[in-house]
Amino acid sequence: MEKPTRMNRPTRRKRTRAPDAARLDALAWVHCALEVLAVRGIDGVRVEVLAKHLKVTKGSFYWHHQDRSALLDAMLQEWRRRATLGIIERLESTHEPASKRLARLLRLQFDARHAEAGAEIELSVRLWARHDPKAQRVLEEIDELRLRYISKLLEESGSPAEAARARAVLIYCYMRVSRSLTGPGVDQSTIQLCERLLTEAR
Repeated sequence: MEKPTRMNRPTRRKRTRAPDAARLDALAWVHCALEVLAVRGIDGVRVEVLAKHLKVTKGSFYWHHQDRSALLDAMLQEWRRRATLGIIERLESTHEPASKRLARLLRLQFDARHAEAGAEIELSVRLWARHDPKAQRVLEEIDELRLRYISKLLEESGSPAEAARARAVLIYCYMRVSRSLTGPGVDQSTIQLCERLLTEAR
């Protein structure tokens, strides 16, 4: 029997990426999905919508994510990283006194470049969590992580441990709504007084 030679040996076709799939990575789809989430809510996060935003074909999505469910998981993890873990890491890297880190934390919703976009994404995640158990679990984890971090800063600033948790809850509630207080009836001096009352050691 004739042995296959290099000339007549069957060759395997290699799977090659489509050009539009190659120019995007998995994170590009996640970031686009979070932007769409902020505007359209979770029901608006669909592969065809994202592909249109990214100017690629729907098929390129599957080079990076198994399905829409995998994308939703990645969205929650990226939001967790950006909106909490990354912020804590940046604050801790300053090695400033705890009181200074806490003051910086309270100013983020006013000073950060992407504060408005971040607030819209957070609101959309909270609405999403109302009817999705997985999103609800991630949201509960994030709320608890933030409260623990604020409590830690308060304790390091001199607040008694037994009061730190309750004060952390008050601060967190303030942070959740403080952006809506910057209307004509509330000036910067009032905002600063609120922050001082919430953070000064007692």
